[in-house]
Amino acid sequence: MGALSTAVATLLAAAAALPFFVPAPPTLAADHVVGGSVWCIPPSAGLYSAWAANTTFFVGDNLVFRFEMGFYDVVQVGRREYEECTADDPYKIFRDAPAVVPLDAAGARYYVCSVANYCSLGLKFYVTVQPR
Repeated sequence: MGALSTAVATLLAAAAALPFFVPAPPTLAADHVVGGSVWCIPPSAGLYSAWAANTTFFVGDNLVFRFEMGFYDVVQVGRREYEECTADDPYKIFRDAPAVVPLDAAGARYYVCSVANYCSLGLKFYVTVQPR
């Protein structure tokens, strides 16, 4: 009976150690509703930049732009267009709402609204996407 109790003790010790060797579940991608609400002319020009500065974005996450179709759009642009509030050489244009934009690579992404002068009124922001 001594060998049996030794085997049981060994088995119990091994079972107790198992939870420490279970790999962590993969992190799920997050959907970020841009600005926390609706993509529209903000009450202050820095609203979207402040929101982005307080949010961490990872590869695999999505940006979700909620806006009224026909009145707004979302245009992914380069840094120059972002700074100048133009959409002269857009990477992508989203006119259907809600626009779901996958963040598929690390680095900076720039977005503006190309309708009228909305960009110069603060309807723009950029994100820095972190690797997972």
